[in-house]
Amino acid sequence: MDTSVVTEIKDSIPERSAGRPRISEAALLGLLLLICVAVYANTLGNGFVYDDKQQVLENAYLTDWRYIPQIFGTTVWSFVGEAGTTNYYRPLMTFSYLVLWQTCGDLPYGFHLLNLLVNAGVVLMVFLAGRRIFADSRIGWVAALLFAVHPVHTEAVSWIASLPDLQVTFFALLCLWLFADPAPRNGRHLLAILASFLLALLSKEPAIMLAPLALAFEHGVSPRRDSSGLASQVARYAPLGALAVAYLLLRIALFGKIAPVLQRAMLSWPEAIYSAFALTVGYARLLVFPVHLSAFHVFHASHELSEPLVLAGILIVALGIAGILFLRKRAPAAAFALLWAGVTLAPVLNARWMASNVLAERYLYLPSVGFCWFVAWGGVRLWDSAAPRPGFSRSLRPALAVALCALSVLGCARIISRNTIWRDDLTLYTDTLKGNPEAYIIQHNLGAVYFDKSDYSRAQREWEAALAGKPDNVVTMNALALVYARQDRPADAEAMYLRAIAAKPLWGPPHANYGLLLQKAGNMPRALTEFQTAVHLSPLNAFLRQNYGEALLQTGDLPGAEFQLEKAVELHPSLEALHSLTAVYLRQNRKDKAETILRRTTAGNPYDSQAHFELGGLLETAGKYDEAAKEYEAGLFTDPGNASAKAALKRIAEQKTR
Repeated sequence: MDTSVVTEIKDSIPERSAGRPRISEAALLGLLLLICVAVYANTLGNGFVYDDKQQVLENAYLTDWRYIPQIFGTTVWSFVGEAGTTNYYRPLMTFSYLVLWQTCGDLPYGFHLLNLLVNAGVVLMVFLAGRRIFADSRIGWVAALLFAVHPVHTEAVSWIASLPDLQVTFFALLCLWLFADPAPRNGRHLLAILASFLLALLSKEPAIMLAPLALAFEHGVSPRRDSSGLASQVARYAPLGALAVAYLLLRIALFGKIAPVLQRAMLSWPEAIYSAFALTVGYARLLVFPVHLSAFHVFHASHELSEPLVLAGILIVALGIAGILFLRKRAPAAAFALLWAGVTLAPVLNARWMASNVLAERYLYLPSVGFCWFVAWGGVRLWDSAAPRPGFSRSLRPALAVALCALSVLGCARIISRNTIWRDDLTLYTDTLKGNPEAYIIQHNLGAVYFDKSDYSRAQREWEAALAGKPDNVVTMNALALVYARQDRPADAEAMYLRAIAAKPLWGPPHANYGLLLQKAGNMPRALTEFQTAVHLSPLNAFLRQNYGEALLQTGDLPGAEFQLEKAVELHPSLEALHSLTAVYLRQNRKDKAETILRRTTAGNPYDSQAHFELGGLLETAGKYDEAAKEYEAGLFTDPGNASAKAALKRIAEQKTR
């Protein structure tokens, strides 16, 4: 741990009074960290769910360190190919996944452990930053406890793909804690501030709001605000502003504009503003009453100023602004806490830029820090005002203590229970659809679960219902075509593939799947065209390259097949791709290459009898009878009835007796 953090914790430990001994604050911090680890410990047994499958298991950038330039120089979905254009630039997330993949492979445990540890770090920073801003360790501790046990955070911690929310919050709080240090600033201190701000910016886009928050802190909260001149104050936050501008310029340089994708172009700006106020109500409800939690909250745009949710949102915003203005002189730190909550939430209120899940619980992870600070401040104020004297105030302190304990217990119980919902896809999607039956994207995902289980009729029902609810979902079109093909309905499958390709021509999978359909029908020229298009659009998709390579192998284009299958194995060495590449080398009579691949296959898949038998055949031909016999015997372990392998062992035995 950083020595400055240790010093900060030690400074917060009060002296024992002459009377009864008090629990040290270091012990209370230990209890706090124990709670935040314990309540999320059951996530360590969860698997990859939802977007984890694509962002981790199908992300070619994680397979090799040489993709670091792409990680930091492109959008978060660029590994998908031409269809991966997005507004999201989060290289720190993908780099973290790269490190984990190289360390623990495709085991979800390591990814969940990272989320748990970063969340524990955030809880610590909520305390440290809160203590420094409010100059009261009690406020920092209560706020950190409330943050640790708030059930709305379960999505951010339990879901691997929410790592950016955890990272941006940690580095944003670290930046604030460093920025708020009243000690004279030197070059090393400034470098630490800028480094933490840069890491926050590389984590997630809302980090840019730290620049205006630093301005507000310096002029409204900092103890130096009345003694420092304007030039001195501006000089303290100007570097953050300059870094924020540099970040925006970097986005323009990399992607052509700050936000290259308009997710809801049909939503007018007045409707976006009305919807922002309505969304404010939803987020306020989740903060104050974290019930009916869900992985997907269906978004309905607001079209009129007079709608009740819009008016309620305006009232909440007005009350927030009034509270900031009222407290800015009386309690500047409390006003800053309200400002933090509002300013960090603002970027996710623009539905025109947001993805399908406009209102998401993970978006509250960063803003809720301000909410917890404010509630903790109010609670400590009530505690201090309840002097031990007869009457109502005498019972207020016990009531506050009981309320905090009750909230903590209820929050912990809710978190532990909620974590199990994120255990696997079937559990997550089924639970989500109970409360949000119109979540058609989730219904599509549920259909994929049934498809993987070979329950094609159930998958068809889910996907047809999902497409009826969201007719423009290209992913569902492609999925339905797949199930139609499995049900031997080629005409329906072709129609749906063509519909998907027309709707999103730059997405590779429909082209490849249509190519498979054409290949099965014997139309190889058109199939090869679709495969080629798919690989051109999604060059890092191993499965598309495998399909193309196997089709080229079927036509006798061995050099082309070799190139595509070597790329497929390089990206994702699936057993099928390894077998196909072996077939290419054997057709080319390149036995040394074939033997290398077969040894790699048997090492990674020791129960694959086909690879053992093929390797045994090569070794037998080369006169390496002992090694060949071992391979045949290994293959017979899983395929004991294989007559060819038994005959080969008999031949080898006879050969050795000669």
